Amino acid sequence: MARTDDDSWGITEGVGQTALGVAWSRSQEATSDYPLFTDPYAQLFIDAAIDRGWQQPPKYMLERIRAISAYAASRTKWYDEFFIAAGAGGITQAVILAAGLDARAWRLPWVDGSVVYEIDQPKVLEFKTQTLAEHDVRPAVSRYVAIPADLRHDWPRAYAQRPHYALHRA
Repeated sequence: MARTDDDSWGITEGVGQTALGVAWSRSQEATSDYPLFTDPYAQLFIDAAIDRGWQQPPKYMLERIRAISAYAASRTKWYDEFFIAAGAGGITQAVILAAGLDARAWRLPWVDGSVVYEIDQPKVLEFKTQTLAEHDVRPAVSRYVAIPADLRHDWPRAYAQRPHYALHRA
C-alpha cells in the first residue's frame, strides 16, 4: 500500500505489520536458549492476526526480522528494566509512545497505583486490547489508558484531551 499523509492502518498493513513483526520477534525470544525477557502475549497477537487473514512475511523478510531480533530483544529488556526501576523509585505514571503490540501494562510488575498511558494508532491499540480481553488477560498495572492517536499529527493534544478508554486491574 502506498503511503499518504492521512493514511490509516489496520493491524495487517503499514504500522500494523511492523507491530506484528516485532511481536513475532518477541515470541521467538521466548524460545531462545537464554531469553532476555518473557512476553507471554506476543504469540497471542500473532495467532489473532493469522485468524484475521494475516500471513507471516515471506522467508526473506523473516530473515531480516531475525537479523534485528537481538536489537529488539535488548531494547525490550532495557525498557522493561527502565519501567521497573522507575516504579521502584516512586514513579507511578508511564507514557509509552508508539506502543505497538508490546504488552508492558499487562506483563510487568507495576507498583500499586500505577497508570500506563499508551499512545499509538487506534487500530493497533484496539487490536491489542481486544486480543488480550478475548483471552481474559487483565492489565497488571492499576490503570491502563489507551490513547488512540496518529503520531504524525498532534498527539500531545490527544494526550492532553485524553480521548481514551481505561482498563482497570481486576
